[in-house]
Amino acid sequence: MLSSLKMATNPLKNMMGSKVYHHGKMSAAAMSSFQATQGKTITCKAAVAWAAKTPLDVTDIQVAPPAAGEVRFKVIANALCHTDIYTLDGLDPEGLFPCVLGHEATGIVESVGEGVSSVKVGDPIIPCYTPECQKHDCIFCQSPKTNLCPSIRNTQGKGVMPDGTTRLSKDGKPIYHFMGCSTFAEYAVISEMSAAKINPGADMNTMCLLGCGVSTGWGAVFNNCKVEPNSSTVVFGIGALGLAVIQAAKASGARKIVAVDINSDKFELARKLGATDCVNPMECEGGSATSWLMSQEKWGYDYTFDCTGNVAVMRQALEIAHRGWGESCVIGVAAAGKEISTRPFQLVTGRNWKGTAFGGWKSRTEVPQLVQTVMRGEMDISPFITHTFSGLENVNKSIEALHGGDCLRAVVHIADSPLEPTKLPTLKGNVRCEGGYMKQLSHWSDSCNCEMTFSVFLPDPPSRTGPLPPVLYFLSGLTCTDENARTKAQFAQEAARVGMAVVFPDTSPRGVDIEGQDESYDFGSGAGFYVNATTEKWSKNYQMYDYITKELPQLISNLFPVDGDRVSISGHSMGGHGALVAHLKNPGTYTSVSAFSPICNPTESPWGQKAFTGYLGSVDAGKEYDATELMKSYTGPKPAILIDQGTADGFLEKELLPGKLSAAAAENGYPCEVRMQPLYDHSYYFISTFMREHIDHHARAHGLRPKSNI
Repeated sequence: MLSSLKMATNPLKNMMGSKVYHHGKMSAAAMSSFQATQGKTITCKAAVAWAAKTPLDVTDIQVAPPAAGEVRFKVIANALCHTDIYTLDGLDPEGLFPCVLGHEATGIVESVGEGVSSVKVGDPIIPCYTPECQKHDCIFCQSPKTNLCPSIRNTQGKGVMPDGTTRLSKDGKPIYHFMGCSTFAEYAVISEMSAAKINPGADMNTMCLLGCGVSTGWGAVFNNCKVEPNSSTVVFGIGALGLAVIQAAKASGARKIVAVDINSDKFELARKLGATDCVNPMECEGGSATSWLMSQEKWGYDYTFDCTGNVAVMRQALEIAHRGWGESCVIGVAAAGKEISTRPFQLVTGRNWKGTAFGGWKSRTEVPQLVQTVMRGEMDISPFITHTFSGLENVNKSIEALHGGDCLRAVVHIADSPLEPTKLPTLKGNVRCEGGYMKQLSHWSDSCNCEMTFSVFLPDPPSRTGPLPPVLYFLSGLTCTDENARTKAQFAQEAARVGMAVVFPDTSPRGVDIEGQDESYDFGSGAGFYVNATTEKWSKNYQMYDYITKELPQLISNLFPVDGDRVSISGHSMGGHGALVAHLKNPGTYTSVSAFSPICNPTESPWGQKAFTGYLGSVDAGKEYDATELMKSYTGPKPAILIDQGTADGFLEKELLPGKLSAAAAENGYPCEVRMQPLYDHSYYFISTFMREHIDHHARAHGLRPKSNI
């Protein structure tokens, strides 16, 4: 759904990544404060709704420790949703009082109950009102068709935890939970099934929006309707929900997106987010936009969305859907007792009526992916935050703002986050490519002390419930950037076919002020040699070894839909050297290794000697980055190495020296296949010829294809 947000046609599906995060750790003081409350009841502030249609009462309540399978967390920020007001106004048939409202929030895990394994103390989370048990025998969690896991639905609707009791009270009087969340409080308790662990570098004060409305609008487009490119859409109701639908429809490539609302002041933002046309029914004849809408599309619209909760509008949305195949999605929540109706003829003639809950997102699996998509810059949620308030005591002011008519989302900052937000990368490119997306991003590198650029290919996932793809890192050679291999190596078709992500780092720092960095093709810019420089002139920036083995993999795992524990590496020339060295210096890290025309024994190569002398101070110091020298003493796991080398390569005898590595591997008993390819040179024509076989080599190592018996 979020690679550019869709599975196959859902650009959002490629957004998620590994949940093993290594940055954004909490301070010792923050962890100590959580340790002090383990197993104890916490007295804290909460905004209690004692009855319908009354202001919230900010008062002290007691929050009991989490029971088995539960999570207690410190609430950081809460966005006010119309569903909260809907319940407070007494319109919700499941509304129970007294209760603590709030469900669109972020928080930090303070303690966990027995048996909880998916989150731990200190983890950042988004509580989700639609749980996901993830059990293998749950037909709802295992189905790609729905997110409606019923595991705790019965008790959640009764305002209690799965054991039938509440964790909230005021001086001994029980207080009901709301939507399984109750986040208008300093602390809350939820089921583990509702805790979506997110990137600790995320901005907790904005990501709360992904707990309900914005996610719901996106998902209605990407998951429930699967809006296709060049389709026509109409969105009724241009609040936060409707704007999210418009934003997603644009991302899906819809050609016509009509925004319908009785408040014309909303149209400016609607157009900015993607609306092609805007219409106010109150300015149309008879107070209805139907005639105008049908005058624009003779047979109706491919997709229509109701975001109003008005059953009359729901019918209107259905009846302007395209004859034969139009789909109309109900998103807005109607008042208690309301029913929808239409003539059966509307359905007989091919229109489809459907609805969505939380946009169809599987909460624990896919909400972290939504966070990653926002962090990568592929979807912008900042336009939705129109009002901010500091402190829970101002929650009633946020309600007033929402009633004011010009508020999309009011965010209440309840507590300071103990996690520092990460400086986010800049999305430079995001294009469709061979059944996936090719993305280019730049980011600040702490290793290299400068802005670095990389590209990543993300294949479309075969299903919503399948495993995340493994990652192949491809290191390029002298003079290259991240763009050479991605545009010339012809890797994408096979990578998409097997389901493998491919990352292309740059070959050196760029834009730094080092005298002489651009004077030669084989040293300095474009020639970082994948070492950690130690000489004074180069050591501040040229830390390429740490960058490609530590910093970049961490960034990829945290921000992309990949399995950061299943990693392979390859490269060409200088990049082949880097790939071999990265593997040999990090036993067990890489599942598979390959190289094209690698510099195999750089301490004996003029290229290597120049690089090691300049970056490390001596050729002898370069033995630490020499694959042949490292192979001699290597004792770790021995995944087979595949090397292709052209016999017509002009650098073969003087610079590359594959025979030296082959001999060292044979002496060590390491399986290293060096294939001498007749008449091939050092160019990308050579690489592209054999790239498919290298992708296959890595795919088989990861179990994406059966391993060869040969």
